[in-house]
Amino acid sequence: MIAIVGALQRETSGITRSLGYRAIEGPEDFTVYTAASNQNPPIIVSGSGPERASKGTAWAIDKFDPEAIVSVGFCGASQEHQRSGDLVIATGAINLAGSPFEWTMPIATDSIDANQSLLVAARAAVEIAGIDYDIGPMVTISSLATASGTKRWPGETVGATAVDTRSHAIASTAAERNVPWISVSAVLDDMNVNVPKIIDRVDAGPKQRRVDIYIKHLLRYPKDFPTLRRLKFASDLAKTSLTNFMPAFIKAYSDLKVINSSSAP
Repeated sequence: MIAIVGALQRETSGITRSLGYRAIEGPEDFTVYTAASNQNPPIIVSGSGPERASKGTAWAIDKFDPEAIVSVGFCGASQEHQRSGDLVIATGAINLAGSPFEWTMPIATDSIDANQSLLVAARAAVEIAGIDYDIGPMVTISSLATASGTKRWPGETVGATAVDTRSHAIASTAAERNVPWISVSAVLDDMNVNVPKIIDRVDAGPKQRRVDIYIKHLLRYPKDFPTLRRLKFASDLAKTSLTNFMPAFIKAYSDLKVINSSSAP
């Protein structure tokens, strides 16, 4: 059995609805879902930020004893050609500590490689589902990249394929416990897009913000309305890609296990 670790409900809600999940009792600051079918893995939604991602992964391993951890969620593009809804399969996770003002050369990146068998299953899944994707390093930063320069710099300097706030923390916790891992993320915003800081949910819980919070923000900053409207559309594209990817991945991973077991001496 694998376990899925995500950050926010808006990232995983398409998966939980389409595959028949229900919320079960879990830690007070997490949301935990299980499905009626034993083939569908548990989903732990921990909230944003590296610390919450690490705690959610540790809890998932202790609770479910999974044979692998799959990190899912949204990310920011670090390459010019990427568009909202594209998937990024991480070959490894790189940690970029501190704020952008503290990023200097040389960089201590503490890179962790993803599991090769999970990478094979993920690539098979995106091909089957017909989803545009990139494959390469995911860079984890301490807070959401809302400025275009914050997304561009890791791509140009560290070789990032995309940036998020969870993958390295999940990879590090899984590696410490000898659990294979992979990170698959959907691009939310293009590299050149600057987004309002209201979308930054680092260290916040997993539940979606209420609509009135955005209304209050727009009353103060009405010029943000077009950007937030575009982000809503981009969020729907990203969520749809993850929703279509997950059943294909579960099937590909199951098939790969059968092949590996039948070819074992």
